[in-house]
Amino acid sequence: MDQNFSFFIATGSNIGNRLENLFWAKQQLNQYFKLIAHSRVYESPAVDYLNQPDFYNQVLEFEIPNYSAEEVMSILLTIEATLGRNRLILKGPRLIDLDILFWGLEKYESTTLQLPHPRLFERSFVVLPLSELPGFKFLEKKFQFNFNFTNSATPIS
Repeated sequence: MDQNFSFFIATGSNIGNRLENLFWAKQQLNQYFKLIAHSRVYESPAVDYLNQPDFYNQVLEFEIPNYSAEEVMSILLTIEATLGRNRLILKGPRLIDLDILFWGLEKYESTTLQLPHPRLFERSFVVLPLSELPGFKFLEKKFQFNFNFTNSATPIS
């Protein structure tokens, strides 16, 4: 499969039933986009804002739809709100977090969206699950991935 036909979304949750939150997010995303593959779920301590519960994270690979990356980001924000996310503390606890990581092999920047996601390369809880997906083999030909992290992520059983 040509990498220019897929995009990647990172999902995360650290409030309530984290596994169920990831499941419902994937169900919502499947209503808009065609799923190619999903990673295992990883558990990791919070970064940036540390005084919060550990996260469950998963990365999903989808076919690029007939929407722009900006329109997809708007859909992700709507799904987050539908599932009950509130933004009371910057980088704080969240029921669900949805981020576009890559849009094919494109680089893109606007006032509301930067692709690839600017901090993904330093986050084990993004790179490790991402590396499990079929499209990763195309990404690693264009982007430099480092597997030595200052943070940890472990697959849940």
